[in-house]
Amino acid sequence: MSPERGRASRVNPLVTAGDVLTLQPCDYCIGQTVLSLQVTYVPRYANFLASRWVRLEGLELRPDGTPWRERVVMVRVQAIIDAPTARPGPEARER
Repeated sequence: MSPERGRASRVNPLVTAGDVLTLQPCDYCIGQTVLSLQVTYVPRYANFLASRWVRLEGLELRPDGTPWRERVVMVRVQAIIDAPTARPGPEARER
């Protein structure tokens, strides 16, 4: 197995603070509705694809995209791999 297989690349990590994830109920623990989460904190181990679940912290977004409340969720790693995240451009990150 190559050293890069089984984990995200250092250049393009699996998920970073600022990413917006849209998660189906089956993709996070105790999910009941579709969840839009703007990630605010990613633990160091989160970018290792060998894990099945990852703990993420973020802001739950309302359907109009405005922040609602802080959330800590356990997310299926495969869901993050299968659905690309929305990553704001450099101008959005500077705010």
